[in-house]
Order: sequence, then C-alpha cells, then structure tokens
Amino acid sequence: MPPYHLSSTSRALYRVFILPSLSHPPTPLRLPQPISVSIPRTCIRTKVWGKDTSRHALSDHYTIDNAITAPVINLIDLDGKYYENVPLSEALSSFPRMQNHLLQVSAAEEDEDGGSVEGSVPTCKVVPRMQLRLQHQRKLDIERRQKQGQGAGPGAKNLELNWAIAGGDLSHRLEKLREFLREGRKVEVMIGPKRRGKKASDEECQSMMEAVRSAVEDVKGAREVKQPDGVMGDVMTLTFEGKESEETQQKTIEEEEKEDDEEEDLNQIKSKRLRKQKERERKAKKSALQAN
Repeated sequence: MPPYHLSSTSRALYRVFILPSLSHPPTPLRLPQPISVSIPRTCIRTKVWGKDTSRHALSDHYTIDNAITAPVINLIDLDGKYYENVPLSEALSSFPRMQNHLLQVSAAEEDEDGGSVEGSVPTCKVVPRMQLRLQHQRKLDIERRQKQGQGAGPGAKNLELNWAIAGGDLSHRLEKLREFLREGRKVEVMIGPKRRGKKASDEECQSMMEAVRSAVEDVKGAREVKQPDGVMGDVMTLTFEGKESEETQQKTIEEEEKEDDEEEDLNQIKSKRLRKQKERERKAKKSALQAN
C-alpha cells in the first residue's frame, strides 16, 4: 500500500518513479550484440599428389614383380639366358630389385574355359627399370600424338632464315636447329630473301646452305629427309629430321623417377601422420572410458 502518511511531494514522486515498476513486469535486459569482427579467412589448398595423366605407374600397364601371381615361371635373366620352371620367389631374389623389374612377357596358356593349361607357366623377363620406363614413355607419346592426329615422333618445328642474315643471328638460329634435331623433331628451314637491303650473292647463298647442312651433321642421327623445295636466292625450304639422343631420353626418365620417389616419400609421411592421429584418438577414447 502506498504510504498515505507521507507528504504530497513524496506521494507524487512515488507515483512517478515507484508505482510504474510495480504495476508492469520489468522489461528484460537486452545485452548488446557482440561486435562481429570480419577476420579474413585463409583458404588452404591441399596439393593432390597424383600422377600426370600422360605418365602412369608402370604397374598400371605391366604385370611386374609382386603382381605376378603364378608360383612358378619360365625366367629370362639379364644375360638373356632361359630357365624353365623357376619358383617365383627364387626368380625375384636372383637380381637387384632396385635397378630392375621382373616383367611378365607372356601369360600361361588357357584352355577353353579360361583356366590355365596343366604344365603351362607364364614367361617372365628381368628388365632394367630405366629401359621399361623408357619403353612405356615412348608408347604414351605415340598414343597421345595419334589422338591428336599427328605422327609418332615429337612435333615438327619451323625455322626462318634469310640469305643475307648476320653472322651472330645465324649462329643463334643454327643452335636452335641443333636443339630441335636432338629432340628428335622434324624441322623445316625456310630461307628467303631479305626484304630490305642488298641481295645476297650466289656465293653467300651457297655458304648459307653449307652452314645449315653442317649444323645438321653436328647432330648424331639427324638427316635431310626431302629434296630442297624452291630456288636458291629466292625462297627455299629444307627439311630435316633428328633422332632423340639417349642422354635426353635418360634425363627425362630420371626426372620422372625422382618425382615418383618424392611422391612415395610424401605418401609415407602422410601414412605415418595418420597412424599417429589414430593412435592419439584411441588413447583419448580409452582415457574417457576410464574416467567414466
């Protein structure tokens, strides 16, 4: 009850400040909304370590080493010697595994039902890893180029010269010619007259032809594959084709094997981390059960 014994001033203050709070439920206190701070999010892209579409694992294309299922095989060793009915385990331990593969070159004979003919075993050959990878790479290159409607070799290149080219420029162009030929490419060298300036003499034109052919002779296995097309001193096209050097082929294979080794090492690291993570989760679950 309002205290009527108070003065009129007190009653007025009571009606203004106290009475409203008694007659209405208090309004819930609204806490200020937290300030949303925009934090830049870093997008982490996980690198997927997968083989290039043009370069697959040898085991995807050949039956090698532990993928051979027959317990007994016919064996051709590194020296080309042939041995019959060799246990697979013995064959796998007869050569250095780091440098070589055991390649199944022919499967056992099958009967009409698809089963193996009794007494028939597959024939396997010990081959250097580098040789098998090189063979596979050549096969992939041929397939890729055939799909593109090209020939089996590397792509052709065009090289333009003029009969009155300066010595420094000529040396640079001829080095490019050698480089293309070492890669086993077909190269068309088109020699034309200089648009402005003096016209090359017959001696200069002949000297140019000799310089080009001399550069081709510097590359082992390179040759001129067509008769010159055109007129010397005007526009003439010379066509050459090179043979890819063993050094270039081996370098490519070594780089690919290095990538394979790095990929394998990374996969081992990932597997090790995954095992550790699972072990930590197992211990955490065990601790939680013991606590309960």
